[in-house]
Amino acid sequence: NNCSQCHGSDAKGSRSFPNLTDQDWLYGGSPEKILETITNGRIGMMPPMAAMVGSEDDVRNVANYVLSLSNSKHDSVRATLGKEKFASCAACHGAKGEGNQAMGAPNLADTVWLHGAGEAAIIKRINEGKINQMPAQAAKLTPEQLQVLAAYVWGLSNKTEK
Repeated sequence: NNCSQCHGSDAKGSRSFPNLTDQDWLYGGSPEKILETITNGRIGMMPPMAAMVGSEDDVRNVANYVLSLSNSKHDSVRATLGKEKFASCAACHGAKGEGNQAMGAPNLADTVWLHGAGEAAIIKRINEGKINQMPAQAAKLTPEQLQVLAAYVWGLSNKTEK
């Protein structure tokens, strides 16, 4: 019940709330990392990066480069121009945009768009940044309940075929 308010009753999430049934994990999908996340919560923060990227045109070019990383629809000329400016983003997201679970930086090279897909959504993130928080559950649940919940969440994305 605590989780479904954000992640949905089917655990598939919605904009800004991760899907718990796939293999796309911001901080890692091992049972230990899931337990750590549920117990302690997480605060994910991307600062506004427009000033680091450059002009409005540079921001748009970087957005198109990000789209190109996942083979999403993009302007190839703008993407080429944005590749060099992506260096500011690579500090967290990696040189190939594959993310960094140690800091919760999303993979930009897949087709999972946690905060919205497309050029406009990416430009918004570059301009405004984003702070997301998952509250800690340690004060609400017993250690045993935390373990069971972590096992349940792990099982959502690690189903075995029968």
